[in-house]
Amino acid sequence: MFSTWLLLPTLFIPLSLAQVLKLTPGKILGFDYKTKDGAQAEVYLGIPYARAPVGELRFERPKPPEPWNDIRDCRDFAPICYPIVLEAVAAGEEASEDCLMLNIIRPKKEAPEGGFPILFWVHGGAYEMGSAVECGYQGFADIYVPNDIIVVTIQYRLSIYGFFSTGDDRIKGNMGLYDMAEALKFVHDNAANIGGDPSRITVWGHSAGSASVSLLILSPVTRGYVRRSIEMSGSPWASWALGPKVADNSLALAKELGCQEDVKKCMQQKSAEEIYDGIKKVGLRFIKWGAVIDGEFVQEPEVMVADAPPKMSIVGSTNKEAALFSLLGTKPFRYFHSLYVAPEDYKNWSKQRLIKKLKRLVEKEYIGGHLDELMDEIIRFYVDRGEEENNEIYLDRYTEFLSDVFFNVPVANGVLARRAAGWDIYAYYLDHYNDAIWDGKVPKKLRGAPHFAEFPYVNGVGRLAKYDFTKKEQVVADVFRQSFASFVKNGAPTNNHEVWLDIGTEDFLRYLRVTPDPEMRDGFHNDSLTFWHATRRFGFDVTNLQPVKKDEETKETKQEL
Repeated sequence: MFSTWLLLPTLFIPLSLAQVLKLTPGKILGFDYKTKDGAQAEVYLGIPYARAPVGELRFERPKPPEPWNDIRDCRDFAPICYPIVLEAVAAGEEASEDCLMLNIIRPKKEAPEGGFPILFWVHGGAYEMGSAVECGYQGFADIYVPNDIIVVTIQYRLSIYGFFSTGDDRIKGNMGLYDMAEALKFVHDNAANIGGDPSRITVWGHSAGSASVSLLILSPVTRGYVRRSIEMSGSPWASWALGPKVADNSLALAKELGCQEDVKKCMQQKSAEEIYDGIKKVGLRFIKWGAVIDGEFVQEPEVMVADAPPKMSIVGSTNKEAALFSLLGTKPFRYFHSLYVAPEDYKNWSKQRLIKKLKRLVEKEYIGGHLDELMDEIIRFYVDRGEEENNEIYLDRYTEFLSDVFFNVPVANGVLARRAAGWDIYAYYLDHYNDAIWDGKVPKKLRGAPHFAEFPYVNGVGRLAKYDFTKKEQVVADVFRQSFASFVKNGAPTNNHEVWLDIGTEDFLRYLRVTPDPEMRDGFHNDSLTFWHATRRFGFDVTNLQPVKKDEETKETKQEL
């Protein structure tokens, strides 16, 4: 159920039933929540941080919300932002363009001098789906409120509504990023009103949310609001994070909808149904619309790192990121790509099948004259390892290739770039999973911790499956929760199980291997990183789909910049 945004006259609100909070645009009505540990929290849902981006405001940067005089009922979630396909709207949910809302979960007690630290959550979903609703508020309250942390979760425009771009001044794009910026400014400006410390805001995200918070801490538009970042399984150094074809995809959709002339005005007049039909006609593909380099909010990541003041970040990944796409095929992701392999097809995975698949993936993106040499190197690294040959081995290598290209290497590249600029970085690698997330048809050899595997441990949400923690699971949860809470409060990710050191200054990056028996190790994604850096000599970087600049072709392939 969703609120109807009813403005309640103050006279009729029983004070015993809810909490009233005064923000810059007006007063809001929330409710109390008792955490699992018995701590008291106040929860406020569906708070508008910007005007509804409809009509002439579609494709425009967000505007501050209109003030209100009465008390706004904020006891229920707002509608989610329109995703790329209707299939991504869960049963019982409502989607709308009027979705620029945030939620506040805060300790119900007097704030200390200076205020509570603030954890600012940005959801993922390939820039094309997802919402603040999917993670709820209970897990954030149960985990972080007892640690005296305020959690803010936000929604931002998705798909063409948030990332349509003509590649020029007509519609520059990145409206979704500017939504995040507006929400961040709203939280910063209202920090004192919610008992928060505006100088201690940590941005936190997963997947596209992770790539986004990396941009938030780097961009000149937002970095002044951000103290630290927690970046899980996503990086702006990835090919999907800064899409080189967003303008082409946008103009193709405009053409399909008959909007070649005055693109903005015409597209502003199209209904959501017409847009959905147009998207399906031009064809669905993974991350057709996402962030772009616009020269204002976003520049090349290396340029932003060089310009931004060094700060602190936690950055990490899981041991089988791409298994979400290759093996789990979780809906609605199957609508976007052909990466999924069904269990009945496992038996058909041979050496030649793997080679053919890798060639197809690389060939359609490669630019340059060294494709054959590049493919020979890829085959030697991912296929010809002198191991036992069977279908499971080759299918596992397929997942490994996708994980490296989409997640592992871009994440490590971001770590390296910031270390060279003087940042203090802590890396983790989740090397544990619960069998409940896996279908029994998937062989043990192929299983691992896929994309989203961290969620139960960091925010209490079982995106892939719901399960109770064993003692071993609780250790993994403690490592994440204690470390994140400590980092948000004082910049040191401490926990009761293992000393978490930063990445260090040596060639082999230090990282925390998170398992029920956590330990520090050296060589964060070392083998994959070394291999893909070496392939830059062919003039093209497959991990970000960009031609390699001449000065980068000669760089050493060790883990240093």
